Amino acid sequence: MWPFWSTLFFLMLLNLGLSTMFGSMQGILTPLMDNFRVLGRHKTMLTVCSCILGFFIGLLFTQRSGNYFVTMFDDYSATLPLIIVVVFETVSVAWIYGADRFLDDVEVMLHWRPPVVYSYLWRYVGLLGMVGLLAASLLRMVFKRPTYTAWNHTTGSETSLEYPGWALVMLSMLIIVAFLPVPIGYLLSFLRGGQSLPVEQGEVEPPRERYSKCNSAEPEPNNHHSPLDEDRNRPCSTFLPLGAEHYMLLPQQEDAEEEEDTVL
Repeated sequence: MWPFWSTLFFLMLLNLGLSTMFGSMQGILTPLMDNFRVLGRHKTMLTVCSCILGFFIGLLFTQRSGNYFVTMFDDYSATLPLIIVVVFETVSVAWIYGADRFLDDVEVMLHWRPPVVYSYLWRYVGLLGMVGLLAASLLRMVFKRPTYTAWNHTTGSETSLEYPGWALVMLSMLIIVAFLPVPIGYLLSFLRGGQSLPVEQGEVEPPRERYSKCNSAEPEPNNHHSPLDEDRNRPCSTFLPLGAEHYMLLPQQEDAEEEEDTVL
């Protein structure tokens, strides 16, 4: 029976790798197609070109020195950039969008409200922890030169060697390229003035005159919306129309003013 189980085991590893790559490719291609309409109209060609480019880049890791490049990418292209992205994400969700409003959205989707302790964890504990980890990682890279483990044929053991100058430049590029889309996306959004993507010819621009809460049940004027529709309680997007209604989230300050008016 062992050949049968061995075959299943390696088929499982193959499927695991393929499923991981499917998710990774969609994580790259979907934002590109959403932000660039031209790429979205040529989805197949974009996918093929991306796979071919990834194939040629992957040849770097199949050389005799490929293990050193694998270690370099594994240590510096995911750890520090991931921490930076998480810091930006925490600030965006907990402070810019608002932790309380995020809890409101979770309540709309799950029909129960998470404990208020999550708000403090997102605002302070998680953010301070990630900032501290980011500072420690940066200080370690500044005061301690990055090293890698190499095999010494003379002594028959592994030794730690410092990266050469070209490798340090490559490490810096890996870190910068990994988190660069975050500030670039912020600058583009700031220059656009918070507007959505441009509407192409023939498409209908959703109305922006009406602003309401995400879970608002009040219909828009002159809008024949059936009460049987279930779209009114669904979570909404800032830019996507849901059914016959269009919602846009209010700033946190306006939410507070509206609640005060309701109480009065």
